[in-house]
Amino acid sequence: MERENINMNDKPEIEIKIFGGTNMIAPAGATAVQNFYGDQFAEVAIRPEETEGIESLNDAECLLFTYVPDVKKVHEYTRLLGECATAHDLAGVVSIMLSEPRVGKDTVVKGTFIEVLLPFASRLTSGAKVDNVRQQINNMLMRQGRGGK
Repeated sequence: MERENINMNDKPEIEIKIFGGTNMIAPAGATAVQNFYGDQFAEVAIRPEETEGIESLNDAECLLFTYVPDVKKVHEYTRLLGECATAHDLAGVVSIMLSEPRVGKDTVVKGTFIEVLLPFASRLTSGAKVDNVRQQINNMLMRQGRGGK
């Protein structure tokens, strides 16, 4: 009887990308069930022209795509964010992003959303911290609430 040597390094590598939500990794699980809730997956099927080129997005852009499910808009927002020199400028881009269906006033002040934006704002010289950006976004929201822009 032949005996096989099984080496742990011979197993295939698996890459798992998780973008938000609640997730559980169970390496010893016998079965796995994946449930999808919401209409974002139907949106992709209904409007495929907006997802054309999605395979060209890097990981950071994919995170932004979860908020802005249009590849062309993702590229435009990353360009605008790259031009920001201050957190105030970044808040100005966020005010434009508020027109997106998945980007609301409650979303833009969350640390997870701000962390998605920061990698694109490479010109920020100071104030490139979540709390500072959040403060500038709150200031922008207050100005908008008073009828200013």
